[in-house]
Amino acid sequence: MHSGAVRFWVLLIAALSVGYASLLLVRKTAPEPPAEPPRAEAPKPAEVAPSPAAASNAALPAGEVAPFELIDENGEPFDSRSLEGEVWVASFFFTNCPAVCWRMNQALAGWQATHPESDVRFVSITCDPENDTPEALARYAKHFKADPKRWTFLTGDMETIQSIGQDSFQIAVVRGDHTDRACVVDREGRVRGRFRLTEPDQVQMLDRLLTVAEAEPAREKKTEDGNEPSAESEAEPEADPPADSDEPVDSDESVEPAEESSDEPAAPAEQPAASDKTEPAAVDEPE
Repeated sequence: MHSGAVRFWVLLIAALSVGYASLLLVRKTAPEPPAEPPRAEAPKPAEVAPSPAAASNAALPAGEVAPFELIDENGEPFDSRSLEGEVWVASFFFTNCPAVCWRMNQALAGWQATHPESDVRFVSITCDPENDTPEALARYAKHFKADPKRWTFLTGDMETIQSIGQDSFQIAVVRGDHTDRACVVDREGRVRGRFRLTEPDQVQMLDRLLTVAEAEPAREKKTEDGNEPSAESEAEPEADPPADSDEPVDSDESVEPAEESSDEPAAPAEQPAASDKTEPAAVDEPE
């Protein structure tokens, strides 16, 4: 009996030893799992070189609109130099825009209708030139009863249009998309303010700035050598220098006159005319 128990324990220990040795052997001979491949680094965004137009306009004073050429709704060439000495409003749109553009141009049409004596020019530039041909722009202008002497619709090369928005007005323009802001340009070719045409309170602010800007006389142009004209050549006494600002009014800033005439002061910004309240012109809704 005693010898049988000893034999059992000996066999059990031997079996356990063999099993343990087999386990160690299997672990040593098993292939290692494949290593995780290294993660690829995300590509760095390519640096975008400035456009040729931006490089050529780098010497322009801050806030000044660079000259540009496009095509108007009559298919005629349009040169922005024809606006020199004028107060004008620039905006971007496209004729197939279902809502925002319609409201923007209703606001401009309302201002035009309530200020028939004003010489302020509107310049509306399409951001979909592929579809907005001069013929399409002419039909669109008729919807808003646009005065062709005061309201011009423009089309042209998309790259040129994008350059105008980015370089002169600091507005991003892409095909079929745009901001609802309009930019006021004074007689000196400077951007004086940007206002959302879809918000009535900002349309009133635009109206007040236009009243101020239109009352300001244009400065004397520099001579060919780049100097100011001499005092002997001036018929009127020199007015106090205007309070220039490199930054245009941007919607929520107060509107102040840039220059006051020594004979008649500019209309104060805080006292808008009775016609400041913009009423959109009666315009048929697009089909």
